[in-house]
Amino acid sequence: MILGYYIDAARRRRRARGVLSSMPMAVRARRYWLIGAALCLAGCLSPTLPLPPPSEPTVSGADADGNVRLTGNVLPESEVFALNESNNVISGQVTATGAYDFTIKAVQFDRITVWYVRETMQSPTIDVVVEKAPGAP
Repeated sequence: MILGYYIDAARRRRRARGVLSSMPMAVRARRYWLIGAALCLAGCLSPTLPLPPPSEPTVSGADADGNVRLTGNVLPESEVFALNESNNVISGQVTATGAYDFTIKAVQFDRITVWYVRETMQSPTIDVVVEKAPGAP
């Protein structure tokens, strides 16, 4: 009984200030539902953070077959790619742990671009130059 009195008094004060409108409850409920749905949708459509670039790969010297070995780390469960810009050869590897180790055709002073893809997002690229001569470790 006392609680009802205080609720009614608070309601009268809000109505006097114009806070509580004469809008029917169904209209107010629908308006609040639409505002909540819009806020939820805005949260779902907010952009995700970009992927970090791959770590600087370790590049071994070219072997007798003209392959260079690339090793490094990316986020787990990614596909890593390398593009040799001198001969347009692409090589890559799927990695569950994030560690990659693969070879690509290259010779000394070739520029290699490395990047990775995780789910539907692509990381920024990094460029490395093969600096070791064939046969150098």
